[in-house]
Amino acid sequence: MMKTLPKYFAYSVIVTIADTLIVWSMTRLSPVRLVAANTIGVLTGFVLHYLLSSKSVFKTRYGLAGFAVYLGTFFLGLIAANWLINVSYEYVFADYAVDLRILLSKGVSIAIPFFLMYYSRKYLFLLLNKRGR
Repeated sequence: MMKTLPKYFAYSVIVTIADTLIVWSMTRLSPVRLVAANTIGVLTGFVLHYLLSSKSVFKTRYGLAGFAVYLGTFFLGLIAANWLINVSYEYVFADYAVDLRILLSKGVSIAIPFFLMYYSRKYLFLLLNKRGR
C-alpha cells in the first residue's frame, strides 16, 4: 500500500498545480466566482487524475465500474472541497489579502479531500478487483 500512496501523491501534485492555476486565473482574471472556478478546476483535475492513476495506482482498467468508483468518490471530494474552500475563504482567512486567501483556502480544500478520496478509492477498488471487475 505504501508504494501506491507516493505515486498517488505525485499525480495529485500535478493535478493540484493545474487545478490551482485554473482557480486563481478564473477568480482573478475573469468574473467567475470562487466556488464556480473551484468546480471547473476540480473537474479538470478529476479527468487528469483518473487517467493518470487508475491503472498505475489502483491497478484497474479504464472500464465503467472503475470510472463509476472514481466518479462517485469525486463527487464526495468535490462537495468537501467546495465547502472547505468557501468556509476557509469567507471565515478562516478573511483578514488576509485576496491572493493569499485564495491560495490558502485552495490548500485547505485540497488537503482534506486528498486523504478522503485516496482511502475511499483504495477500499472501493480493492472490492472491485476482488469481484473480478
